[in-house]
Amino acid sequence: LRSEAQNMVESIGRFGVKSTLITGDNMHAASRAARLAGIEDIRAECLPEDKMRIIDEYQNRGELLCMVGDGINDAPALKKAYVGIAMGGVGSDIAVDAADIVLVGDDIKHIPHLFALSGKMMRTIRWNMALSMGLNFAAILLAMTGILTPILGALVHNAGSVAVIANSSLLLKWKENRS
Repeated sequence: LRSEAQNMVESIGRFGVKSTLITGDNMHAASRAARLAGIEDIRAECLPEDKMRIIDEYQNRGELLCMVGDGINDAPALKKAYVGIAMGGVGSDIAVDAADIVLVGDDIKHIPHLFALSGKMMRTIRWNMALSMGLNFAAILLAMTGILTPILGALVHNAGSVAVIANSSLLLKWKENRS
């Protein structure tokens, strides 16, 4: 068990994420690992097709599932999950190819940061859409009244595009507030 597993499970729990251990290991080993990590839901002795069936169960209930894995046996589940995260350093090439996200350094402590960053990204996208549509709507109204000429309208549109790109680029320097 990775030393940071318990902190990672607690951190993603603050986002309302429930952790489930789905493993090919026997129940005794799985129970011990789950207990140390703070995971209550355990599915042990799973073959790749069992992992796929479990993912289907979650998806049929309308739940979004993020699968974290590193082995060949995890590849189909990584592909089927809403989001698949592979451990790139120790993971198999097949798992890396199947995943949506690859942790190059295999450091699971970054998974809570991924959840926080995805939330920030979605807020940025919504803000950009509102800014862009609001600016275009105002430009259309001004063009209808004759205040905005076609050339000025093109400049306003381009200025809006630059504003959206500039706002999005702020994500590159974003750090999660851990206070």
